[in-house]
Amino acid sequence: MLKRNQIKQKANYLWRVGATGFSFASFGIGGVAIGGLIAPLVKLSTQNSDLRQQRTQKVIKHSFKGFTEMMVKLGIMTYDIEGLEKLQHSKQELVIANHPTLIDVVVLIGLMEQANCVVKQALWSNPFTKGPVQNAGYILNAGSEQFIQDCVEKLKQDQAASLLIFPEGTRTAKGELLNEFQRGAANIAIRAQVPIRPVLISCTPSTLTKNEKWYHVPSKPFHIHVKVLDAIQVDDLLDDTTVNPKHVRQLNHQLQQFFNQELSKK
Repeated sequence: MLKRNQIKQKANYLWRVGATGFSFASFGIGGVAIGGLIAPLVKLSTQNSDLRQQRTQKVIKHSFKGFTEMMVKLGIMTYDIEGLEKLQHSKQELVIANHPTLIDVVVLIGLMEQANCVVKQALWSNPFTKGPVQNAGYILNAGSEQFIQDCVEKLKQDQAASLLIFPEGTRTAKGELLNEFQRGAANIAIRAQVPIRPVLISCTPSTLTKNEKWYHVPSKPFHIHVKVLDAIQVDDLLDDTTVNPKHVRQLNHQLQQFFNQELSKK
């Protein structure tokens, strides 16, 4: 009986390694298809650039949702969400989340009704992802003053969508709770004066962390838990919301402390 169970566990592990490889290959092919086929069709559908971006974002949302459900059906992962309605109804908010796994952004965008997103250079220039992210009007995190202005302008102009950003800037390494927050999110929040929507993400067992290869799959399917919290107003955290470096540092520190406290409760 013991040997039979071991064989069964080994077969399940090998299945999940293969299924994970298939999933990542599908993701790459899907990115090329959206950038090379669907995005040009969307572009032909209207001369309005804002409408084109909204339609491309819808395509990405449904693609990401489908990708997540595919991984569930393949037996790679499971997930659950607390406060889903808060995320679905989010408009003109700065949605900030911790970043424990590679697929955090995929799960979240698949859940949000409409979202703008901040992406790093690697995704902006990657041949599999650059078509979708550029056609969707996502914002390149260039770490510059222009990047901050672009985010603020997007939040103020697009009344139907929120802006998703990961303040850590990169995934946490295995065994770590949270990276040091970069000041971009705080800078955007204090300038745009929009509500901040915190989202807590946990992954058990830990997988797809920083510097971890896709084929390093855990011994059992991983579970992602998403908890969407109530929105926070900037003036609830700061006595003075005047835009200056000191207040940006203070807000960044407050957000870091908030996430540390909330994640420590788990």
